[in-house]
Amino acid sequence: MEATQRPSLLPWTPLIVAAFASYGPVGWNYGFALYFLNYNHGFVKRGFVGELFSPFAFLTRSQLLLTEYLFLAAAFLLCYAVFRPILFRNRETAMIAVLLLSAPAALPHIGYLFAQPDVTLFLLLLLCLWMLFTMPPIAATCTTIPLCILALCTHEAYSLMFYPLVVAILLEQCRTRRLPWIAAIAHVAIIGAAFVAILHFGKLKISPDIILQEALARTNVAIQRQVYDVMASSFAEQRALVLRLYTPGIWRLLALTLCIAAPYFFLLGKLLRRSMRAAIMPSWQQAITSLLFFSPLLLCYLGHDFTRWIGAACIDASLFILFLAQTNAVVCNALTQWAASENTTAWLAYLIAAGPMGATGIRSAEIFFTAWSGR
Repeated sequence: MEATQRPSLLPWTPLIVAAFASYGPVGWNYGFALYFLNYNHGFVKRGFVGELFSPFAFLTRSQLLLTEYLFLAAAFLLCYAVFRPILFRNRETAMIAVLLLSAPAALPHIGYLFAQPDVTLFLLLLLCLWMLFTMPPIAATCTTIPLCILALCTHEAYSLMFYPLVVAILLEQCRTRRLPWIAAIAHVAIIGAAFVAILHFGKLKISPDIILQEALARTNVAIQRQVYDVMASSFAEQRALVLRLYTPGIWRLLALTLCIAAPYFFLLGKLLRRSMRAAIMPSWQQAITSLLFFSPLLLCYLGHDFTRWIGAACIDASLFILFLAQTNAVVCNALTQWAASENTTAWLAYLIAAGPMGATGIRSAEIFFTAWSGR
């Protein structure tokens, strides 16, 4: 008679860590503004979430916070639903999943950012993964197209933040002959065309002042005008704004963040290489996949929230490793062998101590910098 496996708290570690990180910087929340950007004055990029909430005449701070916690809870729960087979299989597979999901750029990161649009984009990405796990490849390829378009309508940065993960999975399915190449090419072409159309037709058609006045009339929270100004800015004006935001203090925080996170980057790179080699990926595919996961860093040119883009790159790599581990027994065995031979408890302690990687840096870097500078 087989012994019953005792319940363990280990698989729940990412959720617990993320919950402690999820208070978020809510005092002056950038994401609040997107709840009041809708299609009342014509189609506009980033207006999808606001359109969903347009029937509500007034949204209080408490209602907005509750909404954001509900979005966040949905993202956490869906993450567990998608990766349940590897999280609850055995201790070794659980440790691999826990290391990746407890890392600074994973569930704690999403919890810390807390707000629209990042949580929504992550939620839509997880829905795509769920379809890629549970549906035949052709069906999943077709059904993920509208989800990716909705994500682009939520925020066009999805194209570089999280869509690279979908492309990497489609590439792997084509390489293993589970999906015709033409299907993957069509997917990328349709999403690319949608991206161009959203940018072209989604320009703000009225003054940001009007949008701001309408937003302030519908809530009792502070709304950042900067969100609407960006919607009305030209490419050159956005670049000028970003250059002003890259202050010496930001550069110092970035340097400290990178130093604290260096072991994490090493660990993630090591696990990604081990996974791709175990999957017997040719060198060309390993190179393309790595480049795909670096693509969120291109957003540093258009946005000063550098650790959001670093976080997106690491999330893509982490979820791809989990995807391979859950769909490829050889990859799973290679990772469990590594987990059995490494001091994974020490790695987990470091990842939790490092803190979530938010839009202004790893929390630990912020604390150290504030303590050192006295401000």
